[in-house]
Amino acid sequence: MRVTPALLVAFLVVCSGCMGLGINSDGSVQSPDQSGDQSATAGTATQETTNVEENVSAAFVTNGERTNVTLEVANSPDERSQGLMHRESLPENHGMVFVFDEAQPQTFWMKNTLLPLDIIFISADGTVINVEQADPQPNASDLELKQYSSDEPAKYVVEMRQGFANRKGIESGTKFVFDGERPTTEN
Repeated sequence: MRVTPALLVAFLVVCSGCMGLGINSDGSVQSPDQSGDQSATAGTATQETTNVEENVSAAFVTNGERTNVTLEVANSPDERSQGLMHRESLPENHGMVFVFDEAQPQTFWMKNTLLPLDIIFISADGTVINVEQADPQPNASDLELKQYSSDEPAKYVVEMRQGFANRKGIESGTKFVFDGERPTTEN
């Protein structure tokens, strides 16, 4: 499928809106602001945070050794917007994979996210681009929230408990593979 500029702009607007970001008239991404907050209130901290019913098995391959993970799939705009907000825990080797239609620069933030996370940006061919360690900012305003970005276009973003990447030796260049079919996006 050929992506037209108009289709690309429409896609960016939808994706940026899901992440609480805006698009400037020149196509650049705006910083988060109060108007982009569509998140749940703090009183919903114990509720399930996504409608994710799909889990996938995948692995990070470092020096020929596999680290198997179970990932909830966030492949719709609503699921990507909600992510791991309000979660109080994650089982070991369990996280979430954000799936996008195409590889593009990705930016995440920790709004309403209670757990420190490793944010692992992955290219379309399954190569880890970069890993960011993200800390919760419970009392930060939208303008104060730190942003975590991919160094290159990413098709997948995996979030795991912070420290996972360091413990397992996951860094730029590590391979990431799905066991079975790769998840695709939903509209």
